[in-house]
Parts: sequence; C-alpha cells; structure tokens
Amino acid sequence: MKFRPIDIALIIIGAVIYGLGCFATMGFAIGFITLRPAAFIACTWGILFGPWVGGLAAAIGNTFISDILAGWFGVGGVGGFLGNFVMGFLPGLMVTNPRDWRQVSFWSGLSAVICAVLVGGWIALMGFAPFMVLFTAVIMSNVPVNVVATPVAVHYLLDRVKKRGLYWKDQSAQV
Repeated sequence: MKFRPIDIALIIIGAVIYGLGCFATMGFAIGFITLRPAAFIACTWGILFGPWVGGLAAAIGNTFISDILAGWFGVGGVGGFLGNFVMGFLPGLMVTNPRDWRQVSFWSGLSAVICAVLVGGWIALMGFAPFMVLFTAVIMSNVPVNVVATPVAVHYLLDRVKKRGLYWKDQSAQV
C-alpha cells in the first residue's frame, strides 16, 4: 500500500481522536481492561478511510496515546496494538456496502472479538492475567459499542466523507 499525504493525515487525526477517546474513559476499568465507548471509532475509521488507515490509527491511538497517557505503555501493550489494529482494519477490508447496517455491525462486532482474543491471549501469554478474564472483559467493553455505534456513525458520516472526496473506495477508483 502506498500512503498518500491525506492517508497520513487521516491516520494521525484518527489516532488522536481514538487515543484521547479511549484515554478519557480509563477511569472505568474491569481489571486490566477499561471501558471503551470510543471503540467504534476504530471500525468507523477503517470503513470510511480504508483498512490500513483505520488499523494504523487505532493501533497508534491505543498504544502511543491512550496507553502512554495512562502510564500503561509496555510489553503488555503488544496485544492491544495488534488487537486494535484488527479492530480498525477488518471492518475496512470486509465491509463491501457501508450503507448495509447489518454488514457494518457484523464485521465491527467480529473485529472486537478478534481484538479480545489478541489482547487476552497476549496478556495471558505474558503471565499477567488469565485469558478468559481478559477475553471476557474486552468482549463486554468493545462488542456492544461496536455493534451499535459503528453503523450509526457510518450512516451519519458516509455522505459527508464522500462529499469531501475522502471515502477510500472512491479514492482507490481514481488512482
């Protein structure tokens, strides 16, 4: 993938929005996992601006903004980096019709489940906590908001993004 300047700008903007959105709710934690009402931003970003833009924005925002601000930056964050990347990448890759709320909801929910496997698996592998505890916490934190809020956000933002020529599938057709 060749990144255009607009892609770099969207990654940075998305990372800041996602990272600050996640950091803002760090006070509400379930063990090592915080509640994530901003999780839908990763999926929405991927669907609107492309899988690589969404994935990198989510991974960078989670790891290098939210975790650092919270003082959680470390080797344990590898699973969070990968999991959040998938949460932005997978819906962007798999959603073929962003106007189909069922498709948007399904892929956003599934991406959160994969994120939970990666986060829980990595933290368990590192010996910090049992897999099922973290897997369940991430599922409870991310799946509901992704399944409900992503289709709503995409519905309200898609035409605005398209009007400004930023929708990634329109961009790739012009190249």
